[in-house]
Amino acid sequence: MAQNRILAMFPRVRFTCTLCGECCRRYWIPVTHIDVARIAEFTGMKPRDFLALFPKDMAADWDEPVIKLRDGEYYLVLKKRLDGTCIFNKWVGDKLICSVHLVKPNVCRYYPFIYWLDGGIVKFEVYDKAIGYCPGINRGGFASFRVEISSVGESMRAKSEFRKIINDWNDKVSRGLIDGSIDSFFNYLESIVNSSKKGS
Repeated sequence: MAQNRILAMFPRVRFTCTLCGECCRRYWIPVTHIDVARIAEFTGMKPRDFLALFPKDMAADWDEPVIKLRDGEYYLVLKKRLDGTCIFNKWVGDKLICSVHLVKPNVCRYYPFIYWLDGGIVKFEVYDKAIGYCPGINRGGFASFRVEISSVGESMRAKSEFRKIINDWNDKVSRGLIDGSIDSFFNYLESIVNSSKKGS
């Protein structure tokens, strides 16, 4: 899908981020290998230092690839601190600021909106769980969706690639070619991230 030919439909809604940080506390943030590579390069951290595996049986059915390990199934997410905030949040006065804002995961870029593809048209809507929760909804001017529309093609490609990467991992675990440990998974992921950095 050519980036300049994306057809999109989106709601007419007012939204201004208030930097309250509540979305960073309330949700686990799923990531793709592209998100991980950007954050690792920006921070100089190893992926295993800022990533966690969240048990699938403790979550709703997320539209994210499920990682099979020898002890269960997981989603790949950003770590949280003990107080529930994202590992990359920092307080600046009374605002909770994202310290990786320039390279934050695509799911963070879109909140409180979600999107899906319907017959070649990208449709955006307000995430139902954000209604009545996110204080930025119905504040300020109408959302323009410029950032969302400009990055949705890349986001869809990243999700598709990541699904293939995880399917390859799961196949190797199922066939006994990989031991299916957490350490093996992070070694696998870091090799993917390193090769994607070289390719960029």
